Amino acid sequence: MNFTPEQHRIFDFVKNESGHGIIDAVAGAGKTTTIIECANHVENKNDILFCAFNSSIATEIENKFRSKGLNEVTVKTLHALGRNILVQDVNFRINLKLEKDKYSQIIKNDRIKSLIKPFYEDIIISRGFDPENFSDKENTYEINRIEKEINFKLLEINQKFRATLEKDEIESFKAMLIHFRIYESYEIEKTSFRKELTAIFECHKILLSEGNKLAKNSQIIDYTDMIYLPYIWQLYPIKKYKFLFIDECQDLSKSQFAIAAKYCKIDGRILAVGDPKQSIYGFTGADVESFDRVRRFTKAIQLPLTTCFRCPQLVINLAKGIRTDIVGSKSEQGEVTVIPREKVVETSNPNDLIICRTKAPLIPLVFSFIDSEKKVEIHKDEVIEFLSELRKIFLKEELVIPFKSPGFDFNTFKNRIFDRWDRRIYMEAKKIINATERDIYTRNEKNHISQTLDFFHRKQIQWAQRCNSIDDLLKVIKQYISSTEDSVKIYTIHRAKGLEADRVFILNYSRLPETKIGQNAWEMEQEINLKYVAITRAKKVLYLINESKPELEKKEGSLFDILPFD
Repeated sequence: MNFTPEQHRIFDFVKNESGHGIIDAVAGAGKTTTIIECANHVENKNDILFCAFNSSIATEIENKFRSKGLNEVTVKTLHALGRNILVQDVNFRINLKLEKDKYSQIIKNDRIKSLIKPFYEDIIISRGFDPENFSDKENTYEINRIEKEINFKLLEINQKFRATLEKDEIESFKAMLIHFRIYESYEIEKTSFRKELTAIFECHKILLSEGNKLAKNSQIIDYTDMIYLPYIWQLYPIKKYKFLFIDECQDLSKSQFAIAAKYCKIDGRILAVGDPKQSIYGFTGADVESFDRVRRFTKAIQLPLTTCFRCPQLVINLAKGIRTDIVGSKSEQGEVTVIPREKVVETSNPNDLIICRTKAPLIPLVFSFIDSEKKVEIHKDEVIEFLSELRKIFLKEELVIPFKSPGFDFNTFKNRIFDRWDRRIYMEAKKIINATERDIYTRNEKNHISQTLDFFHRKQIQWAQRCNSIDDLLKVIKQYISSTEDSVKIYTIHRAKGLEADRVFILNYSRLPETKIGQNAWEMEQEINLKYVAITRAKKVLYLINESKPELEKKEGSLFDILPFD
């Protein structure tokens, strides 16, 4: 293989220099090929650890190392590395148990509920409720709603606190709430917020303490514990490595990087690789500073990889609007075409990749594919989520009502469900302060429910011979969205990161980057990064499916609105 001068510079750094390095690799720059060749330049292959961002990357990289005869290289995910540290402790070796919803169960525990109840009451009072009237029927709904909201916030706080290794003091805690928008600015600006802040800070301490005790005494952990507990308990792995490769370093939380660092010998070397413009996992506890933080912490030499081997020139030109130093190795111009949403199903072919910023627009698109008798592949982790999203529209008893039961009429059934959701949507919309956002939310939610119910009605008629309930329809839908051969791939941009296809469709391209009222600067930067990730999946053809941004009134646009100037 002919390597670029930039790649040769990296190989020379690994073979002949010392200290830590960080590779700044544009999308499609062949970072995996580069890292595998780097491993060839490390003298002792048994002393190499590759830290993978997730299990699918770990499997892919391990297979590639094996295919090159580099069987000695150890490949592990960061969570697996954290878990290994825990099981090496004598107290965890045999009985370690993973419970994904560990903290959700803790917060439902009667003893914990009694401990946090006074703080919940403080929050409810700070929001204007008279404790004398807590039991009034007219207040019961709102108080229950607030308690559910606090539970949700606490679980999010708990995950972020552990991922970011946040300080256990109230001002740092407040800064974390602001950074991740766990509380909106209008809530924080209220004079009563200090009381709520103090109360939720104390609730979090109770929840975290219980979770840590459960881990220590009963060996029950969740995924975040794998990367958090080794840090706070000051545990170290038995085996450390002389040379560490750290993948996707732009998306590492502080706790993930801490785990990797624990595996590096004191005189060892780290070569991290990432792309700051592909930092898109800030919501998990990483942030747009992750790449620079790794560089600063390790005092690494920065090594560029600016040549993209994946995308044709027209796609590169689009990507340059976000990352100016990206250059393409292909001479082909490729194709960038704007098409309407209505043409997606008929234009798409098997093995095409369709991606979107959010899940919501993908649901009606999947409906269109099923209506056209075309099978699709949704990411395996999202199939259950997709079906759950459809299932939650119905009550449990509605899922099993036989369509052939006496007096059953789908129109009546459908209208009853829509009326129920209409009331729920109205109640949820009341919480949204901004009138424009409230109206957009209401319209979108009603459209979603209406489209979904209409789809089920069509399938009830079309599949009458094999389906006699909503549950039956869902089983057939699962077959349509779980195809892996000769299917159209439909993913969110987050799920599509690391993938590529000859032909890529970006749904709602004109809405990228997505903007929201009150958006933090780092959130806007990640939205721009998501656009860059989406663009750079295409190897030959890029289809831009433009839809106007949400508006309350339909306005006539112009040619400018559909041309990809950015």
